[in-house]
Amino acid sequence: MKNVKFYVCPTCGNVLLSTCDADIACCGRKLTALIAEAESNNHFMTVEEIEDDYYVTISHEMTKTHHISFVAYVGYDRILLIKMYPEQNAALRFPKMQGNRFYAYCNKHGLWEKKIS
Repeated sequence: MKNVKFYVCPTCGNVLLSTCDADIACCGRKLTALIAEAESNNHFMTVEEIEDDYYVTISHEMTKTHHISFVAYVGYDRILLIKMYPEQNAALRFPKMQGNRFYAYCNKHGLWEKKIS
């Protein structure tokens, strides 16, 4: 799972992923893997431990034109991806797994990553 790659179709918004190099196409066009940036002042998430879960909040607008499209929690042997939609709250709960990486995708600014300890 260290090599997971995310793809997003710019035409339909389809989210795809692979665990190794792949040629992926959607809506008649070849997709390139997204490159995860480090968190910044504009794109960051807060991860809190609540009971047996991680509670993730993202301070980000959730309008139809600018929103978080998905958040993924990557464990050592699995991935849990939650699709998000405009006008919903940018807050999620993930069950704790063995692993320490969260990814979020902004429909305007791309993918970013947060590692937890």
